Amino acid sequence: MGKAGKGRAGCGCLVFGLIACMVLAGALVHPFSLKVMGSRFRHEDKIVPCDAIFVPRVPEDKNGEVYIDAFREYWAGNGKAIWVEDDRLFGISMKDIVGRMAKERGIKEGAVHALQVEGDDAAKARAVRAALARQGIKKVVLVVPGYASKRYQLLYSPAKANDPMLVLIRPVSVSYFKADKWWSDDLSRTLMGREFYRVGLLYAGRFRHDEKGEGGKE
Repeated sequence: MGKAGKGRAGCGCLVFGLIACMVLAGALVHPFSLKVMGSRFRHEDKIVPCDAIFVPRVPEDKNGEVYIDAFREYWAGNGKAIWVEDDRLFGISMKDIVGRMAKERGIKEGAVHALQVEGDDAAKARAVRAALARQGIKKVVLVVPGYASKRYQLLYSPAKANDPMLVLIRPVSVSYFKADKWWSDDLSRTLMGREFYRVGLLYAGRFRHDEKGEGGKE
């Protein structure tokens, strides 16, 4: 084959490669593909009666939808008490706010407890597990927004094989996150982008930890 023929073949391969990339990009941004991609960040466990229900602080949950679902789990007999991550909103503690919400729904006074935890997501998860364990709690229903449930499943999975605490993830479908069209809604797109980033960091951290472990064995 002459130089001209080789040049045409090279150009043909380049064009084919560009077309393949365009097709792949188009497939990835297709609504069905985006919907499937988003569903990968949802995790759900089969819920059984547990010792407690825990709800982490979710700032974007302005209407308390996650707490309301926790009340449903409580009424269903899936937890003997409700624990929440404490914080202050307009000078009022989350324990007081959620306690009032619970009372309005007929939940007995004293059923809501709070934990004050600090640090990043991983540090908070470790602190929550340790604090609940000190209360003698061995089985927990973790109530979280559906779009963040995979991240919480990774955060609350036991660090050690002999860890006795069982954490079951209860994902909640919240009105402010449009699961079917998250890419076309500003808030939903922002939340999904945050989950991509945070879950990516968790997997990267686990990869580095595994590499260190393997290096120590050599």
